[in-house]
Amino acid sequence: MIAPVRLAPPVLLTALLLSACVSPAWDDDDYALKAGKTAESAVSAVRFARSTGAYRDRMTGPYAEVVLTEAARDLSSVNDQFGGVQPPSDASDRIRDEVLRLTEKAESEVEDLLIQMRRDGVKDPAAAVRELDRLASELSDFAEKHR
Repeated sequence: MIAPVRLAPPVLLTALLLSACVSPAWDDDDYALKAGKTAESAVSAVRFARSTGAYRDRMTGPYAEVVLTEAARDLSSVNDQFGGVQPPSDASDRIRDEVLRLTEKAESEVEDLLIQMRRDGVKDPAAAVRELDRLASELSDFAEKHR
């Protein structure tokens, strides 16, 4: 027989993981605030990824890969966490669609840059910086609207 004390940590961990999968938003305002915070987190990750293009001449390839890998992981985590928040009404679906469109686009862009970096280097660093700046600006505008 397994002692209850030894079972407690795995049981608690499982409960926490399952409860983290879905979290409620109490109303449309709460949901919009969560969406705004999601966009703010994504802005941070996009700006972190942008640093590989803005300062590319000072960074080695392996370091840039690490930065892009971390930014891609952060964006994936942001998408996963927000995806687990239940929209409280049909009205929140529009906000959900908009924030996920932006964060998923950012994740895809960073992943594409990471692939390029691992192969032959970023093909057009200036265009990559412009695209990341554009995404950061859109995410920032979204976050500002939903504070």
